[in-house]
Amino acid sequence: MKPVVPNKSQQGFTLLELMVTLAIVGILAMLGASQYQDYIARARVSEGFNLAEPYKLAITEQISSNNGVFTVAQLGLPSFTATDNVQKIEVSPMETRGVGGVITITYGPRVGNGGTLTLTPTIASGTIQWQCAAAGAKAASTPEGATANTGFVAGTLEAKYAPANCRGA
Repeated sequence: MKPVVPNKSQQGFTLLELMVTLAIVGILAMLGASQYQDYIARARVSEGFNLAEPYKLAITEQISSNNGVFTVAQLGLPSFTATDNVQKIEVSPMETRGVGGVITITYGPRVGNGGTLTLTPTIASGTIQWQCAAAGAKAASTPEGATANTGFVAGTLEAKYAPANCRGA
């Protein structure tokens, strides 16, 4: 007669199964981390847009009250205080109606290795349209009846960090 040995079922995982699982988790974590870094950089870009709102308002007021011609001093803006993400914001004068008035937002190295975004106003009939431009963006077509703003210049910030309307694809 043979001795009766109880049948033991396998418990746990093999070393190979654990190694494959860890490799998959590592790859997913690496992809997720890079996407998260891009997300953080895009969130920091929005700080520059928020800080540029008083500049847009001042330019809009000067265009309305001075027939589209102003100097930077006429904007009456206080000096800019740099933040961790935004180094400076500058405005070009509008010496001829509808030409100039470009706001340049300069970002620090924490935002996609730094760079600039520009906001260019276009004076249309009774309205002002703003074009945001990152690296590689082209000037938008001028609306009918508006003056083409030849002061347009694209920014230098990588397009992947800019909002979709700044990429100018």
